[in-house]
Amino acid sequence: MRILVSGVMGFIGSYFAKWAMLNDKKVEIVGVNRLSNNKNLRRLEPILNDNRFTMHFLDTDKDQLSDAFQDVDVVVNFAAKTFVDYSIQNPLPFIQSNLVGTFKMLEEARRSKTVKRFIHIGTDEVYGAILEGAYKEDSRLNPSNPYAATKAAADMLVVSYKNTYGMPLIITRTENNYGPYQGREKVIPTFVRKALNNEPLPVFGDGKHRRQWLFVEDHCTAIMHLIEHGTNGEIYHIAGSQELENLELARKILKIMNKPENIKFIPDHDARPGHDRRYALDSSKIRATGWEPEWSLDNGLNRTVRWCMDNIWWFQ
Repeated sequence: MRILVSGVMGFIGSYFAKWAMLNDKKVEIVGVNRLSNNKNLRRLEPILNDNRFTMHFLDTDKDQLSDAFQDVDVVVNFAAKTFVDYSIQNPLPFIQSNLVGTFKMLEEARRSKTVKRFIHIGTDEVYGAILEGAYKEDSRLNPSNPYAATKAAADMLVVSYKNTYGMPLIITRTENNYGPYQGREKVIPTFVRKALNNEPLPVFGDGKHRRQWLFVEDHCTAIMHLIEHGTNGEIYHIAGSQELENLELARKILKIMNKPENIKFIPDHDARPGHDRRYALDSSKIRATGWEPEWSLDNGLNRTVRWCMDNIWWFQ
């Protein structure tokens, strides 16, 4: 199976590429990523010299993509700008990457004579906040920030290609992923970095905002499961249903690191307007097909925090 992975130098895309190749000797990966910080390429070191891996330095919203699509069986579209705070400061790059980039990927797949399945990776943020219960796949979209809005728009574009052209498409929506090699600006790497420097951990608002967490390897197993067992035209939630308040998360990380409690609350109405109180996804649909997450939150956090502590170079 020849899989094109866009955003292959990103946190989840790189993990999926490595995991897929290391767990199945018949998988070939065609990586697509814009030429960015060379440090991100280190995420791919275990497979860079494998002859089953091919790298294309391309920007999905600007460059010609046809060469990368040669003889591809499956497309997994991770490519996206993802950091909410940056989207609030300047939405335009998110519109270009998340919407225009998705359009160009869809067009190449539509013209391809070999692509049998296109997996588009989405996010729980397209639904906005939910204070009780959990969103199902057919819940109303109500994005609260420019990042979420561009992801919602991309999802709708994917749906339109299924309805108009009959393309073999699947949309996934996931919760907060975490694990080794995550970007330093994300919350868990930020907390670890601050704690290592004996600085207070920055927690937005009153710390009662709640998030579900999924270890990145569980996300990878779910995507491969859907490649093999998913139904075209469907949306699936990939979630571990392990939920924490942000203040709880900070305290867990400090405990793993054997650090005293040192937390600074940041008014979120100034720092992050449109900060949703809680997200939650119902993942019963994908679980009914036979997939289950394997990593508990405690085990995943322990592995991630200790990796961060052992790899300080990643944050420099």
